[in-house]
Amino acid sequence: MRARCKVNGLPVVLALAVFSILNARAEVEFTPCKNHFSPEQQIELGEKAKQVVYRQMPVLSDSSAATEYIRQLGAKLTAVAPGYKWPYNFHVANVADVNAFALPGGTVFVNVGAIQAAENEAQLAGVMAHEISHVVLQHSVCNAEKERRVGLLAGLGQLAAGVVLGGAAGDIAAQGIGLTAGLGFLKMSRAAERQADLEGAKIAYNAGFDPRGLAQFFATIEAKYGARGSQFTSDHPNPGNRTEYVEKEIASFPPRSDSIKTSPEFERVKDAVIVMHAYTAREVASGVWRNQAPSHLDSTR
Repeated sequence: MRARCKVNGLPVVLALAVFSILNARAEVEFTPCKNHFSPEQQIELGEKAKQVVYRQMPVLSDSSAATEYIRQLGAKLTAVAPGYKWPYNFHVANVADVNAFALPGGTVFVNVGAIQAAENEAQLAGVMAHEISHVVLQHSVCNAEKERRVGLLAGLGQLAAGVVLGGAAGDIAAQGIGLTAGLGFLKMSRAAERQADLEGAKIAYNAGFDPRGLAQFFATIEAKYGARGSQFTSDHPNPGNRTEYVEKEIASFPPRSDSIKTSPEFERVKDAVIVMHAYTAREVASGVWRNQAPSHLDSTR
């Protein structure tokens, strides 16, 4: 007679099946929001928007140490980003506001203020993964369709006209990046923020970083600036219970003991940018940065 092993009264095969189900990853899955913009149109829109950013904000040289580091960190994250393979590119704005933003088609800007505020690399990676998630989920182009409903060409026409970035003008603290007609689609809803938080945690985890970094970053800046005192919380409204739902999602990931929290590269760049003069909102609006020599913007070398 064949012996039948049992676990808590269940046949071994059935017990293992139950164990597998209970321990299966229960990650939240999102799909890009529905819109009528082709990938090519989204990339075109993003390129036009990037031109506006360069006209209205001081951006560090591509050869600066800070930009090179952000690009390397971005490459690690986008290597595991799901969905369409956008032509991701990363830039550093020499702006003091704690902020970052993503344009349609894969362009991501990180403010010097965000690098200065991050306590470790996992926090900065979380912020960037969050922005990458907005690209993956195509939130900004869906916003553009909802707000304008007049087609891509009208939006590009506004951008080409050289509209002023709300986030870089004198009312930056009140309005946030891009709340004027040209780039208002960068203002995210709480639902979009929640999706980007959860997708971003997954991207950070898959890239090897501690996925709790984003929630910790928000806790850090809220402790410093207050719940509504940071430009980041203005542009990225808190959906509520951010730490709770992010940690609940992380609990569905397989345990990992080697998650990256920081690196020597992060520490070197952080030490360099912490002493930089990052321009305030008023200085950006005044255009004083336009009179500075390029070497000033590359001072992280």
